[in-house]
This record gives sequence, C-alpha cells and structure tokens, in this order.
Amino acid sequence: MLDMIINLVAQKVGISPQMAQMAVPLVSKFILQKSEPNQASGLLSALPSDITGMFSDDEKSNFTTTKQDLTEDEMINTLDSQCGINDKEKSKQAVSEIMKSLQQNSNQKDGDLFGSMLGNLGNKGLNPFG
Repeated sequence: MLDMIINLVAQKVGISPQMAQMAVPLVSKFILQKSEPNQASGLLSALPSDITGMFSDDEKSNFTTTKQDLTEDEMINTLDSQCGINDKEKSKQAVSEIMKSLQQNSNQKDGDLFGSMLGNLGNKGLNPFG
C-alpha cells in the first residue's frame, strides 16, 4: 500500500520516488499532529498499517494526547526543504496528493473522520476533501 501511494504521488506531482518516500511520513505526521487527540486516535485506526507503523509508540501517544498548532505553510516549507523538492507549488501539490491517497486508502471509507479533521487545516485551498 505504501509503495503504491509513493509511486502515485511521485508520478502525479513530478518528483522522484525518493522524495515522495520522504514526503508521505512527513505529511502523515503533520495530519496526526494537527488533528484533535480523539481524531488522531481514529485516524491511527483508519490509516493503513504500513503508514502508522512508521511512527514510534511515543509519537502515537503524543498524537492522541496533544494537538499541535501547525500551519500549512510550515508543512509545505518542511516538505520543500527536507525532501529536497525546492518548489513550493510541487510541495503543495505533494501534500494534496498524499492527503487524497490517505483518504482513498484508509479504512474510513465514508470520509467523515478525514473530512472533519482536514477541514480544520486551513482555508488556503490545500484541503482536497473540505
């Protein structure tokens, strides 16, 4: 599942699979950090296990107890620099494509959990589900 998401994101955004491989956990972590603790718990259950398996028990515990006030710009800047994309538009597109893939490949097919959480990410057009 993870390889499929990585390859799809790389192809759609026009970045290398290595960049996408670094981006998927970063975006997943951002989503979990940004969500309310009870939503993070649901997301951890809904996301594919090869995604949630990337996080330590301490990280999972933090996701389900603490909400972090992160901005979309911080996510895009982090993705841009840490993954070596060096193109803000491609980084923004990568975030959007990863979020779409996570939505489509979650165990939460109705999207309510994702929709309500992702709707809180901001109003800059990054949310593909809101």
